[in-house]
Amino acid sequence: MATDQRSAFAAETAKLARKNKGAGRAQATTKNGYTVLLTSMSSGHVDAIVITTPDGREVRRADGWKVSKTAEVAEFLWDVLEEDKARAAKRERLAGLKSVSITSVDAISPASSKDTRRYHLTPRQLAQLLTLAEQLAAANAATAAD
Repeated sequence: MATDQRSAFAAETAKLARKNKGAGRAQATTKNGYTVLLTSMSSGHVDAIVITTPDGREVRRADGWKVSKTAEVAEFLWDVLEEDKARAAKRERLAGLKSVSITSVDAISPASSKDTRRYHLTPRQLAQLLTLAEQLAAANAATAAD
């Protein structure tokens, strides 16, 4: 589905560029609600593109390319927008969580190892983890004292 939307978006953007080649500037809203603005268009060249998503996020590219490459540029920018959307969803999902790094050490085996991982915990989970860590530290101290 996303690939179909990406291809359709790229085709619509390329069609806009071909249709308005040499017009200097072209703007349209695609079927999926994205606003595409092509600027500084000459006979076979586009200098810049600004794409605005239906929710107002914007992505731009202004390094210039041939009109025939507009579909490729649009596909690339679609991917950038999708990555931004995924990062925003992840940030929203992690809102209110505490990010912690936990390092585990295997000191018993002959080839001791160390592994650090990042976890996102609720405040309650973090409090439980700290309590458990204190209990383990106390148990280790008691064992070392014996």
